[in-house]
Amino acid sequence: MSAPLAYAAFSRDHWPVYWRFGSAVAGSRHRGGELARAALSEVAARWPALLGSASPSAAAWEVLSRECAGRRTESAARLHRMLDRREADALVLRHKLGLTSQQAGHAMGLSEAEFELLHSRAVQNLGK
Repeated sequence: MSAPLAYAAFSRDHWPVYWRFGSAVAGSRHRGGELARAALSEVAARWPALLGSASPSAAAWEVLSRECAGRRTESAARLHRMLDRREADALVLRHKLGLTSQQAGHAMGLSEAEFELLHSRAVQNLGK
């Protein structure tokens, strides 16, 4: 598959979760769409380098997560202050968006088992 086709497939596959995640952390569907588009635009610009990474989906998730960082609602910002960014993202995906471990892991570029470990660690750290 050529790079433009691979990116188009990636973007189409990840858009729904990226938009929902952005909407959840920013508190606005409109803002969520803006954040998802901005992140996917940056991913497109870096696509060849991302393809060379160990996990393009994980690298792209980092772009989205960082893009959303400055637009979080107060409650999302508080969660992100209490936990590692990836842990907080995992809780948003699992509990706010209602994704399965498999779906959330796919979005973050993790296996289902890796996501479950991250999620468990987040829940444990939240209780401290």
